[in-house]
Amino acid sequence: MKVITACSIACVVLVVMLAGCTSMPSIQPATPAPTSSVIVSTPVPTSVTVTDPTLLGTWNLKSMVLQGGTAFTFPTNAQITATFDNLGNVVGFAGCNNYNSRYTLSGQQLYTGMGMTIGPITSTQKFCTDLSNTETTYLQVLQNAKTYTVNGDGLTITDNLNSMLVYKR
Repeated sequence: MKVITACSIACVVLVVMLAGCTSMPSIQPATPAPTSSVIVSTPVPTSVTVTDPTLLGTWNLKSMVLQGGTAFTFPTNAQITATFDNLGNVVGFAGCNNYNSRYTLSGQQLYTGMGMTIGPITSTQKFCTDLSNTETTYLQVLQNAKTYTVNGDGLTITDNLNSMLVYKR
């Protein structure tokens, strides 16, 4: 019985070894690419920066109207500001902390004004107990800006929830 088992194992090993010794199929070289080619020129879209000279300069926040009609009127000592430059930067004072960000104008007329995005906003990290909530709300509305309108010496920025920041020069 041991002889039969040993022979069976030897046969299996021999079959496995012979299976590994089969020849590889010949590999055909790849068909060369055609020598003539057509170059298709696709125009590359250029990014056009939209600017608005009426937006440029420093604006002082006079009121903030939140979704649902809640309006805040700021005391003159709060002095919340936004200064827009022609390079796409907005900087200002949020009542306690300084902030800065990038802004982009889309040039698209929307229901509440001209298209605008602001953000992300970075700011200093001082804590002021009396203006902390106001500052947080202000920066949230500003960062969610969707549109703006300039009327003379007034600027209104509206966010995606229809809350508004109303400024004067």
